[in-house]
Amino acid sequence: MRSRKIFILAAFFLALSVCDNRKSAPVKPTGEDLLRKPLDQITASDLKRLRVLVKTDYGNFVIGFYPEKAPTLVKNFVKLVQQGFYDDLSFHMVVPRYMVIAGDPTGTGNGGPGYWLKPEYNDLPHKRGAVGYSHPPYQPKQIGSQFYVMLIDYGKYTNAYPVFGYVEKGMETLDRIGDIPSSGGSSTPPWQPTVKIKILSMELMVEQSQ
Repeated sequence: MRSRKIFILAAFFLALSVCDNRKSAPVKPTGEDLLRKPLDQITASDLKRLRVLVKTDYGNFVIGFYPEKAPTLVKNFVKLVQQGFYDDLSFHMVVPRYMVIAGDPTGTGNGGPGYWLKPEYNDLPHKRGAVGYSHPPYQPKQIGSQFYVMLIDYGKYTNAYPVFGYVEKGMETLDRIGDIPSSGGSSTPPWQPTVKIKILSMELMVEQSQ
């Protein structure tokens, strides 16, 4: 009888051990499935949760999106980030204390990813931290990979440069970049910074639900 009780207790503690092991098993991070989702299956709600961590040699910043206003432009940006397109590129234009522009593989203000997008004009204002698509001078239909970040409140929107995102964190990094002297608007290429401002990498992340 005593040996039977010992067997039952041993089985009970073994069951508890199995339960504890299950509780301590690795848990898949929230958002992992979204990061693996094919781009053509990503919804507007998914895009609202996505963030891009931009690492530069002047610091980091985080970009969020407005997919309800510019879904095609947001998806294009996400696609280029997934492909590593922006890694090792630089900010090729700095208009001091006004805006900074990056995303041109040629560094001249005339380059892009090899295709052009239809602009999705919207009513999003050009306020401090706004992220939008730029294009070569006087070529508003040549929107591809170049993007800008506003350093000030411009106070209105413009059909020439559609906004598609915003800086969620790290505006101090953009302010540091915006303080770098540049060659001015009359040079070729215009507003070229006096030092190279490198994008080390861009990484997709997912906003975690509270």
